[in-house]
Amino acid sequence: MSGGQSRLSQLTDTETAPLLYETVRNMETRQLLGVADRTLRQLVVPSLPLDADQWYDRKVPSGLAIRPGPVRGNTTTLRRCLGSETRERYRERADETATGTVTLLDRSLSVAGEDGVGWLDESVLEPPAMWALKFHGFEFLSWATLGYDEPTACPAVVETVEDWLTDWDGADATRVGAPGYLRRAWTPHAVSLRTINLVRLCAWVRRDTGVEALAARLVYRNAAFLANHVEHDVGGNHLIENGAALVMAGTLFDGDGEGWLQQGVDVLVDASDQFLADGGHFERSPMYHGIALVRYLTAVDLLRRQGRSVPPELREVAVAATEFLQRLSPPDGRIPLLNDAVFGEAPPLPAVLRYADAVGVDATATPGESMPASGYYWLGEGDDRLLVDGGQPGPAHLPGHTHNDQLSVAFWADGTRLLTDTGTPAYAPTNRREYARSVRAHNTVQYGDVEPMPVGGSYLLGRRVEPTATVTERDGVALFDGRYSREPSPRYSHRRRVYHDEDWWLVWDTVDADEEATVTSRLHVAPDIDVERGDDGRQPRFDLRDGGSTLASVVPLGAATATVATSEYCPEYGRAESRAKLSFQSEGSAVQLGFLLSTGAPRSVAVDHDGTTVAGLSVDDDYRSLPAPE
Repeated sequence: MSGGQSRLSQLTDTETAPLLYETVRNMETRQLLGVADRTLRQLVVPSLPLDADQWYDRKVPSGLAIRPGPVRGNTTTLRRCLGSETRERYRERADETATGTVTLLDRSLSVAGEDGVGWLDESVLEPPAMWALKFHGFEFLSWATLGYDEPTACPAVVETVEDWLTDWDGADATRVGAPGYLRRAWTPHAVSLRTINLVRLCAWVRRDTGVEALAARLVYRNAAFLANHVEHDVGGNHLIENGAALVMAGTLFDGDGEGWLQQGVDVLVDASDQFLADGGHFERSPMYHGIALVRYLTAVDLLRRQGRSVPPELREVAVAATEFLQRLSPPDGRIPLLNDAVFGEAPPLPAVLRYADAVGVDATATPGESMPASGYYWLGEGDDRLLVDGGQPGPAHLPGHTHNDQLSVAFWADGTRLLTDTGTPAYAPTNRREYARSVRAHNTVQYGDVEPMPVGGSYLLGRRVEPTATVTERDGVALFDGRYSREPSPRYSHRRRVYHDEDWWLVWDTVDADEEATVTSRLHVAPDIDVERGDDGRQPRFDLRDGGSTLASVVPLGAATATVATSEYCPEYGRAESRAKLSFQSEGSAVQLGFLLSTGAPRSVAVDHDGTTVAGLSVDDDYRSLPAPE
């Protein structure tokens, strides 16, 4: 499937139709009703003899006044927490808009000309749909408000912003009720982002630029629309965006603003159950976790700046989700690219933690602590750490961001990322999207060419598997023990044990199946790391090198073949690059294989096993017994 698939073609496609059935089967009733409601509105509203756009426009009171102080203070705090590198990138993007160009998802488009802004031009609406979502969400406003301290520092940008907002306000294509409006300019998710960015603009431009009144009017119209279109049916991170937008709009206005503020708080309270016992967001994407946490931190800060009480649910999420991010923090300070995650969409991980501290969230956790509710387990300390994903897939009713990363690992040595996940290219239903979600793209084991959970389209997911995992420590050796089973045919089970002590990590996989097949263990190496093959005469060894230094070595165990090839890495939306990939393979219906990671001197390793437990480790001539799993 090289391009996008329509929903009709998915229904008739023999590969995706079963996935569509399984995805729909797990959806909640209110999700299905929401799909029906949006479809009906899209068909009916444009054909009604009333002007829905004017209905919202008439709701805006004359002499609209704003109270920008709380949002202005919050925006200043967030801006100061972002860091100089991020702010410099924002300023460059903001300056680019003054030339009529917008860059999103690594794709630059000239969106403005003599005829105005092409809000619904074919180039804007072509896949991936996220480009239009972010454009219609006015992300270009955040580059100015969070990049520059004052509008006087970028007059050309402010002039462009005023022109574009005027164009939006008067364009027929961007009217409420225009054909396809709920899937284009007025998608509630886009309305939420647009509202947040417009609110910050109102607080940033002050009263001497001519933009404030227009922006305030647009905030009012968008908030009034969003209040009628909260995505309770969609849930997930969309619902959090809705709630945060209503809180920010409510903070800006008196009168109706009180109702929006309370509605937004209620939505965020309702969405607080999306966070697991360890504080992790239930979609299990570090990127979306960071975005969602920033929304809760903003709501907490705005309520406090107004002297209002903060509901305990919001305080608890702010603290627990911050502590989760502290525990998840890798040695290099950048999020692991687990499930649907990329760099550059959420604020950088250290910036989010600084923001939490700046708004008074008292959270204290130690980087490297495991997070069992989310299924993330650290083995190691300091700059040398292995992260194992032994958790459940994302929620059954929201499978879109779930990947086949069962029992996958990521690895850092000397503070450098050596083994990494793949990231996410985009959300268009393409071969590249399917690959990024597939078991082939993760540092784990594959049986034959089988996916543990079938994936397809942009967000479809077949029958789920449910891993279980434990971590124990005996005789000074830490042991992760995780497993899952896949059925129906082809039926197989995968068990992964990871032993760790001092400067080595032994990963041992057992695959039992009904039929013989090739079993492949893959390790995807970070793109800046070189792989150099060595051989001491007894077994192959792969050195992972950064420049002239060997940071770690990988010794395959029990594999019939060990090869080096390349794979694709997508660290940002729309961007792909090549990296090294190690593959270890064996054949059979009961296969055991593994590898040793070591940051110390190169080692020769032999493992004894009895078919169920790893019995010992031989490092050169020094034999060491390993504790059997309980």
